[in-house]
Amino acid sequence: MRKPFIAANWKMHKNIAESVDFVNQIKDKLPDPAKVEVGIAPQAFALYSMVQAARNSGLKIIAQNAAAEYNGPFTGEISLRGLHDLGTNYAMLGHIERRRLFGENNTAVHKKVKAALQMGVTPIICTDETMVQKEVNGEIHYVFQQLMSVLHGVSLDQIRNVVISYEPSWAVGVGQHANVALAEEGCRTIRRTIADNYTYEIADKIRILYGGSVNPDNIKDLMAKPDIDGVLIGRASLDVDNFLKMVNYLDDGKANQQVGK
Repeated sequence: MRKPFIAANWKMHKNIAESVDFVNQIKDKLPDPAKVEVGIAPQAFALYSMVQAARNSGLKIIAQNAAAEYNGPFTGEISLRGLHDLGTNYAMLGHIERRRLFGENNTAVHKKVKAALQMGVTPIICTDETMVQKEVNGEIHYVFQQLMSVLHGVSLDQIRNVVISYEPSWAVGVGQHANVALAEEGCRTIRRTIADNYTYEIADKIRILYGGSVNPDNIKDLMAKPDIDGVLIGRASLDVDNFLKMVNYLDDGKANQQVGK
């Protein structure tokens, strides 16, 4: 069974003191890390303090971005080697805002994913709903064009060590209720895309998150879907009470059912 993964993307919110205070308020109220994985992506300058504050709590600290190069003359970039040494567990790569606002393309994201895998930092690969038709064993399947471009050259062994986040443009940052049926359809199509290009066994083990207007009111419905293994939460994760409601979304079954998948 795939372990549920509830992750917060704080974007450009919270300073160091606010970030640490948030961790201190939640770290003793998180679900059993053996049943549900919880992570937070703060601003880069808060990563070290967050890692220290989260020690022994099970809370994972996530980088919002990283460079493809490990070191060198790249002013303002964030080194994956530095993130690994810091104890950062994951790095979000290819977020829709990075693409829209900073011009990141599939080639750039692909390089970052490969670098993260080589450094031992788990990439959370963000992908949108852009699909193309492809013939697979005589059948026409829809595949996620952006995702497969980013995964080009990622081996069977490497693909096992990625997390994928489905971020449809119709839902990211709009503050509206997520369409649960469309969210599940997108995650299911991603899983089939992985199966078509790798194996069904691998596709069944990869965690696929949904990102887009997730909140305490819809998280249970989203997490009840068979192909949604977690969520990437934006603005709703900034409030302690709301975040705790979401990470403890289910004490009545699914968290227990998914242990070890």
